[in-house]
Amino acid sequence: MTKSKIGRNDTCPCGSGKKYKNCCQVLEGMVETITKPFDRYNTLMASLKMKLDRNYESQIRRLRKPMQERFLRLSCVQTLPQGQESVFSDWLWFDMTDSEGMTFGREYMQDHGAYMEDALRECLEALNNSYLSVYSIVSSRGDSLQLQDLFTGAASDVLLKEPLELESEQAPPLLLGRLATMSGGTVFSGMVLMLGDDQGQGDFIRRYGQYWQQICPNVSIRELCKQHGEMVFGLFDHASHKTTLALNDIRYLPNGQKAKDLAAVFESPGDLIPVHNTSGTAWYDLKNSLGPARVGLSDQGHLVFYADVVDDIIRVDQLLHVQNADWEIVNSTFLFTPPAAEREEIWYEVIKERETERWLHTAHNELEGKTPAQVLTEAGGKARLLQLLDDFAASTAHNQYSLDLVNYMRSRVL
Repeated sequence: MTKSKIGRNDTCPCGSGKKYKNCCQVLEGMVETITKPFDRYNTLMASLKMKLDRNYESQIRRLRKPMQERFLRLSCVQTLPQGQESVFSDWLWFDMTDSEGMTFGREYMQDHGAYMEDALRECLEALNNSYLSVYSIVSSRGDSLQLQDLFTGAASDVLLKEPLELESEQAPPLLLGRLATMSGGTVFSGMVLMLGDDQGQGDFIRRYGQYWQQICPNVSIRELCKQHGEMVFGLFDHASHKTTLALNDIRYLPNGQKAKDLAAVFESPGDLIPVHNTSGTAWYDLKNSLGPARVGLSDQGHLVFYADVVDDIIRVDQLLHVQNADWEIVNSTFLFTPPAAEREEIWYEVIKERETERWLHTAHNELEGKTPAQVLTEAGGKARLLQLLDDFAASTAHNQYSLDLVNYMRSRVL
């Protein structure tokens, strides 16, 4: 489509509803007078975001609450601080896709791009191509920073409004933001969040980013960040609060020579400690694990493993001499998809084990505040727990999954 001449009193084709002379024509003249690239690009971005907000006002009003819940689903808190609202808004405009894979920003470009001023169109394209990421500061030179993306490893020179003063005695902070790259330079889009890197926060984010790439080998890490900015935000938030993001990782090594060769590893004392053998699977705890981490060796020859912390996964791989590519990933928080139907049995095997462990070590009112593990050590404790499980089974007789879980718990008690 070719760009046609627009009259000063015509409705501006950018979608604002204003006359051209009071909208993009004014912006064009104003931008040309701004000499500093940083100021020019920030003026363009502010104008674009106002246009998007006006053009999609009704849709955004309807979507804001559910999409904010989605954006925060991996964060430590479920209420977005007011000062971080622009981070969410950028994600809503430029990353969140509809059922046809279209973002608000790309739809706006499709509908109005042919009529936009060149500088405005370039800015919108840069924002459409941007993604949320975390950056370490490599160096600071005047009004620019050299950054390295913790996920992709890519380096960027970023323009600043004014020099950033860094404490020479401290490690440079990490930056969460979105970079827009245009012909005259690269700038952050709106809000930038800062995080100290004094206690390994950067290494934490890198390790989890590497894990993310390993379990999604067919998608580039850059595209993963674009598709799931909530993951990037969640990792940054957990690093800020110094808490671990539970992976709920479940992986499976099918029956075969590889699994059989591991029998010697389990038979020798070391970092894998035998716990119990139930329903044909021998379970082993990872010694000194950082979170729940257990390996199961089936009498049919297959291996199953679950863990919540990426460091525990790395340790088990090293102990068992298993490469990441050898495992079949059944479940992970980072996958955003349910287990495949053909692996539902493996998934449920682990769920029963984890839920039983949780039940055994949780205090219950029915047991006067004691845990089932404590009651088992008492005289008549086993019979008491079996009766408790029988009562529970009777109340959930209509639910096969619940009955299977109760039967598994019975096997552990016996």
